[in-house]
Amino acid sequence: MMQCSRMTTTLKMTNLLLAVACAAVLMGSATADEEEGSMTVDEVVELIEPFGDACTPKPSRENIVEMVLNKEDAKHETKCFRHCMLEQFELMPEDQLQYNEDKTVDMINMMFPDREDDGRRIVKTCNEELKAEQDKCEAAHGIAMCMLREMRFSGFKIPEIKE
Repeated sequence: MMQCSRMTTTLKMTNLLLAVACAAVLMGSATADEEEGSMTVDEVVELIEPFGDACTPKPSRENIVEMVLNKEDAKHETKCFRHCMLEQFELMPEDQLQYNEDKTVDMINMMFPDREDDGRRIVKTCNEELKAEQDKCEAAHGIAMCMLREMRFSGFKIPEIKE
């Protein structure tokens, strides 16, 4: 019984670490210096790919790459993969068309510990900007693109993923 509990805790920690890494990608954020420690597209895709197994339809590699590169004009399938991942990490709860403000701000704080007020303002702004969107995939993608723009505008250091 104790071993099963330890394995469950380890699995939860692994999932948490992956969630943080994925959140960094989803929000276009990272704590790493722009050159040092940045990841390649292939490395990030490999990290994220397993999460696609829980999505319907299952995303193609092209969809994952588009999401990782934060393509503004992404295919609808890519936008739906973004939504699926956000739902898995409870950043965009099921049947909701906006990001969960508190959980999203918590993820931002993990990457940018001294920017909680800015993070909260950005999440509120972007949720508000897309409140009329009725397609969950378009809402997920639109809010992510808005957050990326707002974070860059607000001086968050956001490295580009190396292709």
